[in-house]
Amino acid sequence: MRLIFLRFVILAITAGLSIGLVVFTNEGQRLVSSIRQKMEKRVEVKSSLTKTRVLEMVNQWRLDNKLTRLKISESLDKAAEARLAVVVMNDDFEGKITGLTSEKAVKINGYDYELVGSLYGLDLTGDIDLSSWIGGGESEKILSEKKFVDAGVAVDNNINGTQIMVILASKQNQKQKPQIISWGGPELWEMINKRRIERGVNALLKRDELCTIASIRLNQLLELNNLDGHAGFVPTLNRPDLKWIKEKYDISEFLIMGYQTPLAVVNAWEHTLGHKDLLTGGQYVWGCVYAQNTFGVAITAF
Repeated sequence: MRLIFLRFVILAITAGLSIGLVVFTNEGQRLVSSIRQKMEKRVEVKSSLTKTRVLEMVNQWRLDNKLTRLKISESLDKAAEARLAVVVMNDDFEGKITGLTSEKAVKINGYDYELVGSLYGLDLTGDIDLSSWIGGGESEKILSEKKFVDAGVAVDNNINGTQIMVILASKQNQKQKPQIISWGGPELWEMINKRRIERGVNALLKRDELCTIASIRLNQLLELNNLDGHAGFVPTLNRPDLKWIKEKYDISEFLIMGYQTPLAVVNAWEHTLGHKDLLTGGQYVWGCVYAQNTFGVAITAF
């Protein structure tokens, strides 16, 4: 398998400072060399236009059109510098020559984007305002995109004029992390007995044989990934190795699924006719509870 290593290089030429973030691989030395040779021939000229001023122009246009201001992003600044370098030096306006598209420049500089747009103005001279390099049409459509929240700006002032690159982007929506279920049988058992005591009945005493049934039934529900309406309860009790438990006790089963806390489970049981008996039924003496991934099985007996 062939490995490709990405590196980032900032080129600064003392004969005339022109900075661009250039991406290259171990197969891309020619690209870097040609860019460097061309940049050495460029000469900086005095200009009052700065990155800050470009962003001010962009944001003023958006405010005038009832859109939100864009925030400067260091990652997008680097992406804009990279794109400006390949546009100016290689006439690579779409990234097809060097492979460095706006999307790729944004991604490799660590910005997890949902949407990306770019605007540029080349060889601008005289009094530079937004209209001098944004001519409407597609550029205006990009500027007016409501989803954009961040921007990066690159400005290069040289003998040919002022070169501008602006990259606008919105971050990808972060997927909500699934809630971790941290409770199981012991926590639910404790909550059941607490509620029984609050309702004036005895706490249940644990019996291992009832825990065997609760464990089997829980595994059945987990495999089904749903409640079975107690369909598996009687067949489990009728197993040859478990039949003696049914003959010894009068057994009941209580099922639950989908609640995020033991308290929510107990509240749901208490407000459901038929399940309320688990929490208020003084006839029950013994019991056991198994629970996992919001599935719960309570077995009671007397």
